[in-house]
Amino acid sequence: MLDRAPHVPTFSARQVLARLLADATVQSAQNHSRRAWVALDMDGTLFDNRPRTLAILHGFAMSHRTALPELLHAVRGLSVDDLHYTPSQAIDALGLPHPGLGEQFSRYWRERFFTNSFQPLDHVEPGAAELAHRLVDAGLGVVYLTGRDRPGMMHGVLQSLDAHGFPLMCPQSQVVLKPDFHHDDVAFKREALAELAKNGPIVGLIDNEPAIVNMALEVLPTTLCVRIQRPHAPNPPRLDPRAVQIPSFRLDGPADA
Repeated sequence: MLDRAPHVPTFSARQVLARLLADATVQSAQNHSRRAWVALDMDGTLFDNRPRTLAILHGFAMSHRTALPELLHAVRGLSVDDLHYTPSQAIDALGLPHPGLGEQFSRYWRERFFTNSFQPLDHVEPGAAELAHRLVDAGLGVVYLTGRDRPGMMHGVLQSLDAHGFPLMCPQSQVVLKPDFHHDDVAFKREALAELAKNGPIVGLIDNEPAIVNMALEVLPTTLCVRIQRPHAPNPPRLDPRAVQIPSFRLDGPADA
């Protein structure tokens, strides 16, 4: 679900960019010209990873095409907008009378989703790379702070960022992944933000998960923490009212898009 959080103000990407640049100028003066940074999430933020799940679902249906032809028929009619957040929900929503099929797909999905192989299928969010370049062109740094894990997904991360034209492999960019697959995302990003803040002020964070945005405001209460209105994990906490939200990364879009 998108959960637009009406109690939290909605800005345009253009307004957020202006605020980040202004905050960076203040921080630079206060911190002896140390570079200010903006932390950008990947899954569900810079990239829509639902095409990855849809491709895996098609593979699963093909593997069952003889025993469950109705599954393949149902899956062929799906688009990414039909998918629910968890893989088992995606199967359950098809309404097929096959108990346990959702859990079977969950196992199949986990073996493939968190790998390098399927990451190229992700769709970049319109305007995301442009926003990152605007930050870098203004002298800020960008940190791609992602819950993807370093051992299993580093190659795919770098490939995706490079293929879609994000600032990469320069002094003004960093890529920070989880040290291992089993590390909790919120705990990992909490630790990472505390470490990153030692190298320069973090003036902004953009993420699709309310839990991450709320945590960032606990760790860095003066940072502009932004939630992009994209699907997120079920049963999220209420978004901190100190946060702001954006409908997209499009710099020419209105605040209420």
